[in-house]
Amino acid sequence: MDMEIKQQFDEIGVEPSDAVLDKCMELAITYSIEDATEFVEQWMAFSLSHLGGDGPTPENLGEFERKVLQLKKDKVGFKTSTQKSKSYAPATVADTSSLSTYGLIEDDPMMDDYMSESVTDSSVMHTPKSKKDPSSRSSALKGGVLFSPVSYTPQSAKRTPAADTGTGTPSTTTVAGRPGDIVDTFGHPRLLAGTTWLAKLEHSLSVSQKLLHKEAPLTLGNLSYMNDLLCEKCDDLDDRLDNTGRALVEKKLSAKEVAESSWYPQDGETLQALHMLYAVGMIHSEDDGPLDAFSTFMAVNDGEQCSYLEMNFNRIKSASIFPGQVVLAKGFIPKGTTFVVEEIHTERKLTPPSPLKVDRELQFVVAAGPYTHSTDLFYDPLHDLLKYLKDHRPDVLVLVGPFVDANHKLVVQMAETFDSFFEKMIAGIMEVVGGHTTVLMVSSQKDAMSHAVYPTPPPTLRKTYPNLHLLPDPSMVDLDGITVGVTSTDIVDHLLSHEFAVNAGERMHRAINHLFNQGSFYPLYPPADEDMAYDSQLALKYAQLRQLPNILLLPGDQRHFIRLVSDCLVINPGRLSDKKGGTFARFLVTPTAPTATGKTTSLFNSVACQIQRI
Repeated sequence: MDMEIKQQFDEIGVEPSDAVLDKCMELAITYSIEDATEFVEQWMAFSLSHLGGDGPTPENLGEFERKVLQLKKDKVGFKTSTQKSKSYAPATVADTSSLSTYGLIEDDPMMDDYMSESVTDSSVMHTPKSKKDPSSRSSALKGGVLFSPVSYTPQSAKRTPAADTGTGTPSTTTVAGRPGDIVDTFGHPRLLAGTTWLAKLEHSLSVSQKLLHKEAPLTLGNLSYMNDLLCEKCDDLDDRLDNTGRALVEKKLSAKEVAESSWYPQDGETLQALHMLYAVGMIHSEDDGPLDAFSTFMAVNDGEQCSYLEMNFNRIKSASIFPGQVVLAKGFIPKGTTFVVEEIHTERKLTPPSPLKVDRELQFVVAAGPYTHSTDLFYDPLHDLLKYLKDHRPDVLVLVGPFVDANHKLVVQMAETFDSFFEKMIAGIMEVVGGHTTVLMVSSQKDAMSHAVYPTPPPTLRKTYPNLHLLPDPSMVDLDGITVGVTSTDIVDHLLSHEFAVNAGERMHRAINHLFNQGSFYPLYPPADEDMAYDSQLALKYAQLRQLPNILLLPGDQRHFIRLVSDCLVINPGRLSDKKGGTFARFLVTPTAPTATGKTTSLFNSVACQIQRI
């Protein structure tokens, strides 16, 4: 049987020493355990709940004997109150359910964790509890919750020695810096120096959603998607071309210039006679992929049909364009349908953010998924974040999906529904956060329990929390006078990977400006992600960016950043779980004092923001 035990340990990534195998064989013989799989599964559950997933040693196997095998023997009646018995019986499937031991909370007796009194009890899926262990990561949260899901195999709890950093957090690379390091900063030095990053008052905030259609936000109740016709998609693109094109013309040209300009489309003979003309059109790629200087064309509409101009950039000095973008281009057509471009204009008049109306300082914390490492389902980064929240108690917590990443390689091993695991995760988060922090959770189409469509409606919960608000992707909300926009879709990365840029300036700044000037949370068309189920009708209703928010949250795979663009503070907090080191953002907003002229001061004087390593 020793070879069978060794094989079982090998399957979970553990290489037992000879001393460990000898001890395992001693325990198996003493307690009449004939099934190697059962023995290793019981050990694995004990290790997860008491040892933080450590591998077996003769010493902790002795502890396993005292706390599991011996107590189990006492439970089934092999020890009387008057004498010690040397008889032992093997555990049966009815005695214990190994599945129920992988997700653990705290303070129940060990016997209830590892076995049930009857077959009926053992068949009930439950989340057993663990003893407090001061040395473990999870004990940092008094009354904290382990988020590991119930699993068919112990692979979701596998923690390899090479991936352990010594703090319980797996890492695939060496991270420059330490947990708690500040890696980016924005704001007035006085605000940054004077804050403790601790909310000063317990104060409930009103939350009002602003991306509405027929006075209602996107929910599962009004969700209808993937039934728009091709002609409707074309109409949507035509409306975008008309509305955005008109705004670009109003920004660039005066009424007199518009009257004197030559506009495309014209008949062929007139075009060949003109030296210079303006054209409003939508940028496209020949292969629906990233743009380059040789595969770009522009679709223009003459009111009756769509025409296509091949774009020649030999004379261009500066440009930044992407598929689906509406532009105002200046150039000439020397022959056929080739449009020699000399200037491209993409800016329009923007509706600025509303002035801040806060009457007290508000503290925010923002984090974006994934919340566990790609090698396990321990959710260690989420535990670290909750410890920070427990110590600092911000006014607002913004959590952006994915929470249960459908692309995680271990998700298929979960032995419970995605919805039930998500509900347990929410319960654990809300228990730590408490009742005075307003929590905003933004859905993601990458979540296993969400509808795979963009825009993405929020999931539903059986239990409600007064301070928890589940939001769709994208969202725009008003928080007591502060307008916050947020999306879980990595639009910045999508834009930068598909744009064609020449002398276009700082890349993050121009990507943000693309969103503002196109008036959309996702102006790219077709989507850069082939797996993205983009619904044009839903996007027309729930993904428009008609007015700039005070704060815009754009989490993504690009390096974290803080930018002030058109008096809007734009933040990418990074990913909470990242192979280069997870990060999150914290910022505060203070009341804005008017100047002597009556105008409000710059947002730089009212907001302080930091990005911190988890």
